[in-house]
Amino acid sequence: MRKWFWLALCCVGSLSRAEPVINLYTVDYPPFVIQDDPGHAQRGIAIELMSQALARSGVRAQYVDLPWKRAQMQVQTEENGCLLPLTRSPKREDLYRWVGVIDESSQSLFIPSNSKVKIHDLADLKGLRVVALLGSSMAEWLRRHLVSFSELPTTEDAYRELSSGVAAAWAVHAPVARYLVKKQGSGALPIREALKLQDTSIYLACSHKLPDDVALKLGAALKQLREDGTSARIAARYLE
Repeated sequence: MRKWFWLALCCVGSLSRAEPVINLYTVDYPPFVIQDDPGHAQRGIAIELMSQALARSGVRAQYVDLPWKRAQMQVQTEENGCLLPLTRSPKREDLYRWVGVIDESSQSLFIPSNSKVKIHDLADLKGLRVVALLGSSMAEWLRRHLVSFSELPTTEDAYRELSSGVAAAWAVHAPVARYLVKKQGSGALPIREALKLQDTSIYLACSHKLPDDVALKLGAALKQLREDGTSARIAARYLE
């Protein structure tokens, strides 16, 4: 009888120590997260990196479909939620646990390659139509530096305005700009970096309530992917 009693206690203890299933919230942000069609699985640099990080760490996760702004609020309160990908910024710094780096790149102002506009500093943007992604860290940065700009629903909308001449400059992560030009193929409008605004890092950002051991496992796996060259090889498939 005592033998079965201790076995039952062991089973209960094992269940209580079971690692949680992480809820992953994403946003369509090519090339990091690409949602070609609602009926197809997401792909992209961040999705591939996360898949490998989960496999290496042994952490279990599920993707949850939720509007991006609501997802950001949800992760601040729930125990096992993470955002993928999220740009680290002063406004967001204390809201999340920054578990691991997905990408390190710059946010810059891009203009058509044949543009005669000269942009040496932010003062040169006066009177120009500058566009950025709605609710993005780039929009946050421009607002903080008192730059007049317009927010558009998607990065494709921003590139389209730049291509058609409606916008004079596009504020965006460099890999996003490179990917969208590549996606357009031979008919793409060539663009160039006119002004680098800041260096940034895009993260797997999680709730502060995420268990330490889970966060450490995921962070270590993402770091290993960068160090062994896997991250660079995945990015190259989308950008080169």
